Amino acid sequence: MLTRPRVEKPVLDPQRYPVVLVTEEQLAELMRRPSMRQVNRHPRAPYTYVRRWTRWAAAAIVFAMVAAVGGLTWFFAPQPAMASFPWAATPRMPTITTGASFSITIASLESGDEAGATATRVRAFGLPAFTRRSPGREQMYQAMVGPYVSLDEAERAQRRLSGLGYRGGRIFVDESLRTGVHEQEPVSLGNKDIAALIVGAPERLSFVLELPEEPSQVTSRRTTETAFDVDVSPLPGPMPAQQWRVPEGVHLLQAVTMEELSAPGGSKYLRARLALPEFAKANVRNEGRRVYVDLTWPVAEDDVRAPRRTVEEAAEPAAAFDSPRPKAPVSSPRQDDQYREAMIPVHRRIAEMRPFLQSAAKSGSVEVLGALDQTLAALESSLTSMSVPASAAPQHQLLVAATRSARAGVDPAFTGDRQAHLQKAFDMFDGATAPAAPTATPGLQ
Repeated sequence: MLTRPRVEKPVLDPQRYPVVLVTEEQLAELMRRPSMRQVNRHPRAPYTYVRRWTRWAAAAIVFAMVAAVGGLTWFFAPQPAMASFPWAATPRMPTITTGASFSITIASLESGDEAGATATRVRAFGLPAFTRRSPGREQMYQAMVGPYVSLDEAERAQRRLSGLGYRGGRIFVDESLRTGVHEQEPVSLGNKDIAALIVGAPERLSFVLELPEEPSQVTSRRTTETAFDVDVSPLPGPMPAQQWRVPEGVHLLQAVTMEELSAPGGSKYLRARLALPEFAKANVRNEGRRVYVDLTWPVAEDDVRAPRRTVEEAAEPAAAFDSPRPKAPVSSPRQDDQYREAMIPVHRRIAEMRPFLQSAAKSGSVEVLGALDQTLAALESSLTSMSVPASAAPQHQLLVAATRSARAGVDPAFTGDRQAHLQKAFDMFDGATAPAAPTATPGLQ
């Protein structure tokens, strides 16, 4: 007895549509139309019934033979193949991953002007300082540094602040985006060596690119009112063009596109284009192998201002808002006069060197750069050996930092934008050599 082989039934996915494959004979069998029947009947002779019965008998014999042959053919013939294909769907734009940030609170003051002055002085040392109004406290303003993605970065900044005299800084963790935006899986960038992240901080937002090593060059520009481009080179491996959306609840960033571009010399670099609101402010900083794009709201003047303290008190390092602020040591007028006299040739020397530094940055002459480095090294040695009064300590520290920054810019092994680096050093020199504001004297109005 012949038995038909068992055929497993295909399991169909509800998200996929089935397709049945048939042969031409099977299709003809499926498409066969029913035979036409007679509508009008006419009287027939008796012999016609005999002829009809004969035809029926012959048809029955033929049908039986055809059924037998067809059954054997169907038994041994291949069965129709079944396949399934996914429904075509529009790909969903991926969402950028979010996370927590780390910032350092360096001062809590009673005036927004004083907090802003402290943040400006800290920014002169190359740290990303900003201000915010303390939550839950009236007329209290905080100067902060950050945000950073990792705790290691924040601790390094905290140690650097301590070396500059701001020893009371405390680390502040902001989880507003990580807890408020539900994004579980990180987005693949098409390059395993590059990652992207969004972190929040008080009254600001940072888009972060993580690279396998520190980039040699990072440039940025605002191409339109709503587009901000960041170019990073070199590019570690190929990067497919892609576009991301931002999570709901993020207002300072709308979308990010990434693409690989070719430089005139044939090298590849990465371009990240950020779609921003017209009012958003953007600033780029490079922290090792991470590139930060800090986005902030427009600066608005406060309606109420607290009484202004002296510049000396505002520049003084402050601890967290719940820690007492130590008083600054007071220097004698004689010490101040001696320091000012000692600084006259230093300021004159800096003014003389400035055009030579600008010219060397453009020409890149190794001999000129080496000579300038020796001059700056002697200047740094002179500054570090001076006896500095307490009233001039912040400006003196800024002057030393500017000298060291200029030395890094004239180093022949420097690979970044030499002119831009030296311009930052010039800005630090200008801030350090600017005349200090007069200090309030008790008893005088």
